[in-house]
Amino acid sequence: MSAVLAEGRLAYVAIDVGRGPLVTPVLYGALGDDLWFVTNRNALKAKVLARRPSVGWVVSAGGSAAVMTGEAQLFSLSDPRAALARAALLTRAPGALLSWTKRNPRQVAGFLGDSIVRPRRALPQDVVLVRLKPATSLVVPLPPGDDEPAAGDRVTSVLPASLAHLAARPTGVLGLITPEGPVALPVAWDGATATLPEAAADLVAGPRAASCVTFDDPVRNRPTQQRGVVLRGDGFLSEDAAGLRWSLIPSRVTYWDGFDTRTSTLAPPAVLTH
Repeated sequence: MSAVLAEGRLAYVAIDVGRGPLVTPVLYGALGDDLWFVTNRNALKAKVLARRPSVGWVVSAGGSAAVMTGEAQLFSLSDPRAALARAALLTRAPGALLSWTKRNPRQVAGFLGDSIVRPRRALPQDVVLVRLKPATSLVVPLPPGDDEPAAGDRVTSVLPASLAHLAARPTGVLGLITPEGPVALPVAWDGATATLPEAAADLVAGPRAASCVTFDDPVRNRPTQQRGVVLRGDGFLSEDAAGLRWSLIPSRVTYWDGFDTRTSTLAPPAVLTH
């Protein structure tokens, strides 16, 4: 577990937004098995986790992935009552920020550069430090991805041309909502179904659920350069010779390009007639 966390670059964090899961990547710092990341208090993650602290996350490195579920704890300068209620969190915050900075020096410099253009994103009172404290953890092998699949016209028709290729990635991160809370799993993707790690079968509760699959560009230096796509809808579990599979029927697409985030509704899938 510690080797994966030390080598990984991003944590993919699954939250429950009410209509199902949403998985987005964050740069992180690590103190033991706890991960820490920085966000803005107006960001969707911060607002959701303040109401629903149950969270799942996954970090991948070297052919393996650390899959964890647990609880998020938020520390914000704009909420002194919460800060006083979390004295233990306050004592860990300096070390967490130092770890985050050491792991991501180029991104810190990029953040400072972007803060000149978008100063509201960098105001101290708007910065939220989030601690991901695991209750369960599991190391699984990464499913191998094959050739890039076709994204399909339903998806690409609502995406900017610069992001359409992301929906055709051969690997992604699946987000599910289980009775215990959100779960994030690394998957291979063929354009319609996700192949799950066999060792993670016990984390998938029930044959059908709201779900999402997230794809993003490699880590870049500046927040305004980050890009990603999330397919969101209903899915169901099946099994074939390739292993456990999760089929997703997307009804919405959320995408981000820098600080610009949008969600589009997809047209219903065509119904075949004979």
